[in-house]
Amino acid sequence: MDSAAFLDILKESAVITIVVTALMLAIEALDFWLKGRMLEGLRRTRIGQVLASGLLGVIPGCAGGYVSVSMYARGMFSFGALLSMMVATTGDEAFLMLALFPKKALLIFAGLLLLGFLAGWAADAVSRRRRGEVQYIEDLNPRATHGGNTLKERLLHVLPHALRVFLWTFGVLLLVGFLQEKIDLGAWIQSHPAFSIVIAILVGLIPQSGPHMAFVTLFADGLLPLPVLVANCIVQEGHAGLPLLSESKSAWFRAKGIKVLLAAIVSTILTVIGL
Repeated sequence: MDSAAFLDILKESAVITIVVTALMLAIEALDFWLKGRMLEGLRRTRIGQVLASGLLGVIPGCAGGYVSVSMYARGMFSFGALLSMMVATTGDEAFLMLALFPKKALLIFAGLLLLGFLAGWAADAVSRRRRGEVQYIEDLNPRATHGGNTLKERLLHVLPHALRVFLWTFGVLLLVGFLQEKIDLGAWIQSHPAFSIVIAILVGLIPQSGPHMAFVTLFADGLLPLPVLVANCIVQEGHAGLPLLSESKSAWFRAKGIKVLLAAIVSTILTVIGL
């Protein structure tokens, strides 16, 4: 990897960290000024959390996903709400999809939003039945502590999170950068058509925007069927998963596991019905 590529990764990591940290600081300040009413209100409306997070996720780009992760880290969104966003979002690839096939892209976004809402609602419902209503609130909002009684204390409480976000983001992007230098992803996909759905799911595990664009361009050129693109869209979430890795690796792995299962089921159904 040359110095230019390394500097690009460093810059991208810094930008992601700044955006995520700014969002977390804004959420802390807003909740402080509202004297905690925003937190309590969101914790009482589980379906509202799931829908709101899904809508954040379906916004093209990664900003909406960062907001959802920040809300989860703050304890304002449940795991189901987080899952809703992670299914609904397609990261920066959404812009390319809108440019290349806008009508199909909007239908895909609508389907992902519905799937994310149903998956998030089901995840929270299962957790509620298993753990009971009282414990449910604590388990699904594990980071609901304020971190201080003054605004300054609460804002300073965010800084260690910023460092973790940067280190994880930089490490993952660096690893992906090295892999991309060794593998021509687009060519490899085309040379293994029989395993295209499996490949789409595996590539979707990469927590970064970029590798997934190969599926978008190949689909736009008519080289890949819809089920393959949908499988990749379900599993990937662009850069939005990077700050989550720094906050809760267990939540990231749980969400990814559920998304892999959903991708396998949905892509199989689409293949069977001939889409």
